Amino acid sequence: MDKKGGRMMIDVRHLLKNHAYQNIPLTYEEAYELGLYALKGCDGDEMAQKQSIAVLCALHTKATYTWIKTDYEERLHGHELPSNAAEQIAGICSAIFEHDIATSANGFVNPNVEYVMDNCGMGGDLIVTPNVSTLAGFIAAAASIPMCKHGSPSNADKGLYGSSDFISLICGIDNFASREQVENCIEKNNFAYTDACDMKYKHIHMQTHKIAMLPHMNDIIGPITNPLNPQKLSKRVLGINHLIPPRIVAEAYNIMNAKGITNLIHGLFVRGFSDRDCYEGMDEVSVCSGGTQVVELKNGKINEFDLYAEDFGIKGVSAKQISPVGDKGEFSLKILKGDISGPPLQMVLANAAILFYLAGKSASLKECYEMAREIHESGKVYETMISVRNMLSK
Repeated sequence: MDKKGGRMMIDVRHLLKNHAYQNIPLTYEEAYELGLYALKGCDGDEMAQKQSIAVLCALHTKATYTWIKTDYEERLHGHELPSNAAEQIAGICSAIFEHDIATSANGFVNPNVEYVMDNCGMGGDLIVTPNVSTLAGFIAAAASIPMCKHGSPSNADKGLYGSSDFISLICGIDNFASREQVENCIEKNNFAYTDACDMKYKHIHMQTHKIAMLPHMNDIIGPITNPLNPQKLSKRVLGINHLIPPRIVAEAYNIMNAKGITNLIHGLFVRGFSDRDCYEGMDEVSVCSGGTQVVELKNGKINEFDLYAEDFGIKGVSAKQISPVGDKGEFSLKILKGDISGPPLQMVLANAAILFYLAGKSASLKECYEMAREIHESGKVYETMISVRNMLSK
């Protein structure tokens, strides 16, 4: 990359030929520059828009996200290569934090609370599940855990209801409420919602939902770049889709933490499975027999382990038992109201339990699960939703 006449120049051919087409991720610096170039496309530069979308799509592959550098590769290519795909993710997300959200009309959401959590997922599940993360977020909020839920309309999810669609359905919430409304709602109700397509905060996500309408790197950029002040997002859950090893995302956060971009002290990166012998999975904790792959980032250290339904004190179920019957949004709403129990509710409670664990409610997931169940049965979750709707109604 260089500059010519004050204009940033980016060698898109290099990014494609020497990286994307060979499934080699970008270095942190290259990814950062690509993020800036993508933002030029969002600002009306037609060539930057077309080229950045092409590169972001081409880099969004399982092979790229699982690539590890070897000495042979370094010698073969003759230029600096990243250690792994964590650099690519960290670089582009850092550019979005610093040059999209921080410089936006709203700036960062900054509620007057000690910390705030998010449990956004990447979407694109290979099986359809209810709006698990949003429901789990409401349960956590009802237990006084501050949540700033981030999400978007449906894009790749076969269930047709993304979290933004569901929020609109259940609450009539204005997904594009002012920053002051969002901050006040977090402070008073422990819950608020920010839409990835809200251009008062960031422009990058418009590429997938309004222009390309294709899955690309925004699937991971979007969930990471919650417009919440990243210094207050010190605890979070991030659901990972089938393309990316959860450890890579944890390592990306370690890179961003070291550079002062983020401040994630304790995070859980989860990938659920219906069955480990098949390809089907979900970007959330699973209560199916396949369990959940978990990577825990805590104080800079990374630990990997598996979770199963039995760790929450329940029995494993099949994917069919947790999948919505009929309209996904209406089905999820019935879970929130308490009209649906059994495996779908158990799935939501397990995902709420890990939020309780991160918040320090208990070190026992079984105890956290029981806390979540009691909160749900008390009716406080529905009351929280009503209060949020009253503050953020359209």
